[in-house]
Formats: sequence, structure tokens, C-alpha cells
Amino acid sequence: MRTENIPVVVVGGGSAAFEAAVAARQAAAPRVVMLEKAPEPEFGGNARFSHTGFRWVFSGADEIRGFLPEVDDAMFQKLHLPAYSAEQFHADLQRVTRGRIDKQLADVLVQQSNAAIHWMRDLGIKWEIDSHVVIDGRYYFEPGLVIHPVGGVSGGLGQLGQWREIATRMGVEIRYESRVRQLLGNDRRIEGIVVSDPNEEYELRSGSIILCAGGFQANPEMRARYLGPNADLMKVRGSRHDTGEVLMMALGLGAKAAGHWQGAHATPIDSTYPDVEIGSKANRYGYPYGITVNSLGQRFFDEGEARHSYTYAKTGWAVLSQPGAIAYQIYDQKTIPLLGTRYEFSTPIEANTIDELARKISIEPAVLNHTIREFNNAARKDVTFDATKLDGKCTEGITPKKSNWSNPIDRPPYWAFSITGGVTFTFGGLQINESAQVLNTSGNPINGLYASGDIVGLFFHNYPSCTGQTRNVVFSRLAGRHAAAQGL
Repeated sequence: MRTENIPVVVVGGGSAAFEAAVAARQAAAPRVVMLEKAPEPEFGGNARFSHTGFRWVFSGADEIRGFLPEVDDAMFQKLHLPAYSAEQFHADLQRVTRGRIDKQLADVLVQQSNAAIHWMRDLGIKWEIDSHVVIDGRYYFEPGLVIHPVGGVSGGLGQLGQWREIATRMGVEIRYESRVRQLLGNDRRIEGIVVSDPNEEYELRSGSIILCAGGFQANPEMRARYLGPNADLMKVRGSRHDTGEVLMMALGLGAKAAGHWQGAHATPIDSTYPDVEIGSKANRYGYPYGITVNSLGQRFFDEGEARHSYTYAKTGWAVLSQPGAIAYQIYDQKTIPLLGTRYEFSTPIEANTIDELARKISIEPAVLNHTIREFNNAARKDVTFDATKLDGKCTEGITPKKSNWSNPIDRPPYWAFSITGGVTFTFGGLQINESAQVLNTSGNPINGLYASGDIVGLFFHNYPSCTGQTRNVVFSRLAGRHAAAQGL
């Protein structure tokens, strides 16, 4: 078997892998090789299909201005850009993971998020404003989410293209259709990798390997094993190539498991889209401003619990638990303008009466009429609807309660969208430390083995939206620097 000696090897071809490879080269690693399992036209892992937004700590409008040189002053003045503090980021992480997130890793993520985003800009990554709602001429954003790499709103190729150009310019070697067949070493040190490509099988000997191979969300057998009943039938928003074998090899080597192994990012998506590699166009995140009913015509969760960025990763599970794993989001003309651009990629089911809408979505009209009438009567009339904040316009006397944005559904024509749950990435993965080193089951670092991205077990139950991309760049930057130092 042919053998090569490579100072730093990065397993994966998505954003986390590119960030790690670039960081290693920047830290003077003499040679860095990336192994991408997918063929070149399909490279990029989940980032290829992701919105690629970033949640990060920043001081406010003055800091953001430096990321948006192409935005003219008149436009920039329309952007509502309050600061997002480290305290806010910590609180969001603790709340949505129910206090289970690793405190040390959370602190690294929060404290280094600002420097990591500035590092991306300094490398040449270009930015644009993120998804927003326009109210009275002002642009309002989710807390901490105001910019993303150019092209990110319609998918991740914009960011990936920029990273690939930077990596190539810095001399990173990318090998496509290169599948890892075996990790060489033990639970004390890594020694290399066996690679299989279309032409041969060969060894890469290296004492610095960074695993960025993603989760197991595209593996139906593993979804069924870890995520529960019918999880093997879930639609997959991201890459078909994230099938978990590298994760399992690392565990077989003696790496420690971490994160929520029965948990995953599962969002509400359009039910009419394909089964895999759907991308962000299928996301249906407008539910806080309307109601969602199952195929029986009944509401089944609090649509207004919080802004969608704090609830969407668990809302897909709520939909999957309903009969047929199908539900319907219902809006009227008061809230349709708040739905955002992603809804432009589907044709709404439209009707001038609730009876007509019910028949079109195969729900008993009497039941849907009762549900909407009950909701409308329960919505507080003494609180003003305000989409720019948690407005407290809740329902009273019905179950489930809607905590905010409870506008009566009463202005036709009405719109409905058929949704299901789609899995984006799995939460179970490898335990790392503050230097992105993979730990063994005794809690000690496996010498030379690092990890970043979805292969890392960090989240539980839920996660604040766009924290995954920030996790990638923070820990990939650390992994690349440490791996380079070890490989010199």
C-alpha cells in the first residue's frame, strides 16, 4: 500500500474543514491536505445547503459598518443594529440547551466568536446583511444575527466558494472522492489515515489530523438507531454524504462521546420538497406570526414561545410527532407580509373562507373553524401586536397557549403551507477540549487528533440559530493552529 507523510490532514470538505485547513496554513504548516468524500461538483457538506449565518458577539452598528462597505450610508441607517453581548450569547446557549451545554466550550465559543468573525473578514470573506423584517422602513434582525457571507441567504456556495479560493491561494491541497476507510492509532495518539479513492487505497501518515466530517444525519440506519421511531424516514436538508462513519471510527478508536445522541436540528420545512439535499429554500420559519395545525385541524405547540431562531430546531420534531408527520401553517393578510423571502419558493394554498381552506388541505371544516374561532377569541385584545419584539400578545384560556404575536386569523384571503420535519444535523458527536483536541474515554486528549463542526457533540435539545457556523469557525481556527504547531 502506498504511503505519504503529510504534516496536517483535514477530513472533510465543508466550511469547518476549510477554516481548519486555512488556519493550519496560516500557522505555518508546510503542507495541508483536505480529504473530501464527495465528488467535486457535490463538495461542501452541509454548508453547501445552509443559510450560513453566524451568531456572534459584537458591539453595535459601528462595528458592523466595517463588514458592509458596499452598503451606502442611507441604507445602513435603516438597519436596527443593537449590540449582542457575551452575556446574551451565554444566556441563549444555556436556555435553549436547558443548561446542558459544556460550560467551558460554551465560554470558548462566546468569547472567541468576535475574533473569529473578524479573522474571516481579514482573510477576505465578503459579507452582506442577513434575513430581516422591514417595519416602517426599518430593518430588524434576530439578536446576534445581522450579517452572513455573500450569497449565504440562498445557500452556502457563496461562503464555500470564498473559502476554496482562499485555501487554494494558500496552497491547501483538496482531494475529492477521498473516503476515509480507517483511522490509524489508538486512544493515546493518532498516527494516520487509510484513504480510499476511485483508483486506489493508500495511507496518509500524520500526527496532526483534524476531523471535520460532519454528523450522521444522512444515514437512515443511524437515524433510526439514535433518533427514534420513523427517524429513518425524515427528509434531510443537507448533504447526502454526511453518513457518520468517521464519527464511528473515532469512537471505535477510543474517543469520548458527547452531546445529545437522541437529538438533532430538525426544522419545519415544506413537505413537497425532495427527501435529501433540500437546502434553506424549504425552511418555513414564519410560524410565530400565524397558527400551525395538524392533519386533524388541531394546534399542538406554542408557536409564539420565542423568536423562531430559538425554537425552529425543535419545531420540526413537534411536527414529526403528529399524525402522518404533516402539519399546516395558516396565515391571514395581516401577517403574510412578515413571512420572509423563503416563502416565495412555494405556492401557498389560498382560500377566501376557512371552510374552503379546510377542504383544500383535507381537514374537516367544522374542526378547523372551531380551532381558529377558539384561537381568535382567546387572543388578548388589550395588547398591541408588535413583530419587532416579544410583544406579550398571548392567548388566554386555551391549550396550547400562544405566548406572543397572537393576531386573530380573520382577514382573507387565507394562506396555508404544508410542512413536515427535516433534519439538518445531529447533536451527538465527539468530546473536545478548549483547544479542539479530541478526548478519549478517560478524559485525556488523543495526541494529534482534533475535531470541529457537526462531528463535535456540543448541543442538547435545541440550539440558537446560526450557532453551528460560529462553532465551526471558532474551533476550526483553534484546531488548525494547534495541529500546525504539532505537525512542524
